[in-house]
Amino acid sequence: MNARTIEASQNFKQYIVPKKFEYSSLKGLMFVRTFLEKEDSKEVAPDSLYNQARILGFQKGNDWSLGLILGPILMGAVLTFMSIIFFGVWLYSQFTSTPESFPFWFVLPAIGFNIFFLNFRPILARYILPRREVYFDRINQTVSFTWSVDNAQKNEHGHATFPFSEIEAFYAKANHSQGHGVTHAMYVAHKDYGNHAGAFSEIRVKDNPQNPNYCRYTWERVVRFMDLSKPLVDSPEIEPFRHLDPVTRDFDKQNNRPEKYWRLMSYKQMQQIEEKLDNDIYRFNFDGAITNPKRWANEEITKPWEKWPIDESLNQPDTTPYWKRLTKTLLRQIAVGV
Repeated sequence: MNARTIEASQNFKQYIVPKKFEYSSLKGLMFVRTFLEKEDSKEVAPDSLYNQARILGFQKGNDWSLGLILGPILMGAVLTFMSIIFFGVWLYSQFTSTPESFPFWFVLPAIGFNIFFLNFRPILARYILPRREVYFDRINQTVSFTWSVDNAQKNEHGHATFPFSEIEAFYAKANHSQGHGVTHAMYVAHKDYGNHAGAFSEIRVKDNPQNPNYCRYTWERVVRFMDLSKPLVDSPEIEPFRHLDPVTRDFDKQNNRPEKYWRLMSYKQMQQIEEKLDNDIYRFNFDGAITNPKRWANEEITKPWEKWPIDESLNQPDTTPYWKRLTKTLLRQIAVGV
């Protein structure tokens, strides 16, 4: 599935699977994966919207297109559940005086549905559905909306575009609490929205957080990304693109940054780092850092390879037998199409 389309959080686990990172799971029945790997291996052009050293994009909150991508997963799970019921009824009938015939008429279409969307969903997300994003251009210092906006200039991609200085951000209590109490959502909008209707979007942050710090952190991430006086933040999703940003490329060369630091790190160690940073964000005194930065502001981590050396003891190969991993992959793909 296209990671740019389903981005929903700042979690590291969202960053070790998107484009430009090596595939690690088994293909199984995902036949289109061969094509995707070929496409993802191509060098990203500096002016491409997929150049994450230049473009920081966020999926439009509550976007209808997500239903077309995630809906078939839920439907596939329902069909699989019903298939299990049909199979149980058939199996029970074999021990009665009136055995039923195997329900091929339902089980096979359910399996076919999941396999079809397993292969069609990535194509749908990448090439068919319209891009529904608000994205920040580090080089041009602009903010663009991929939908129609009144009285807007268009960039080279045909999207409504404004100077970054004309955009403001805020957060508010959200109604989609999903049973977890009051949550907060982040929004970006043009300062003169009355004259630029449509220049507004909800920015999806970490799981509709109860703590507004995640909204504040997301905007801080945007502001830091747009700061041309500094190299890009050293995070996993940007690593394959760092050489495309001149300031970052010079910084990495001067400091002998390992080329594949994050990509050579184990997932287990990434989880440990993520948990620590997540706790820091949750407890961070944003208000204090604004009014008294010398006391409350944290020093930026510019050399994570020195702070968190790769722990080789955690970087052990998966010794699970191939047949077990393949069976698990096939069952998941047949059951829910992912």
